[in-house]
Amino acid sequence: MGKNSPMDAQSITITMAQVLDLYAAGRRDFSHLDFHEAWMPGLELPGINLCQANLGSINLSEAMLAGAKLGGCNLWRANLEDTNLDGADLARAVLIRAELSRANLTGANLRCSDLRLATLHYGTLRGADLRNANLSYTDLRGANLTDADLRGADLTGANLRGATLELARLEGTRLDRAWLDEAAPPHPELSSRV
Repeated sequence: MGKNSPMDAQSITITMAQVLDLYAAGRRDFSHLDFHEAWMPGLELPGINLCQANLGSINLSEAMLAGAKLGGCNLWRANLEDTNLDGADLARAVLIRAELSRANLTGANLRCSDLRLATLHYGTLRGADLRNANLSYTDLRGANLTDADLRGADLTGANLRGATLELARLEGTRLDRAWLDEAAPPHPELSSRV
């Protein structure tokens, strides 16, 4: 990178227009940048690398972010409603109070992520890796967690009413005060904890 390049580590700011231009030119690495409170609904940025970026309170509703690298991101209070995050890497991301209703997180890596108080109702988390994630007091009403790996996850106080848990791995999962009525199918691991 040249000394005055917009992606230089010394750069103070980069506009979203610059990101879109660079993305269109083939660049995918936008890690460590600050886009907090940005308004970007409906963007199509599959495979983008935003690792360690500050995306707090961002609006990425209805965006296409399949295969995105968002590990370690700050997504506190982010709006990701109806966003396609199929196969995205969100390991160790901070998603406290994030809005993820109807988001597609099929096969996403959410290992060790902090999703406290997040809203994921009617979200698709088929085959998602949620090992050791903090999902305490998360709204998972009607979510599809088929084949999800929740081993070691904290679901204290989570709302799982109407959630699909078929083939979900729940060994070591904390379910204290979780709302489990109408979860389908009645999972053997759950019935012993209700």
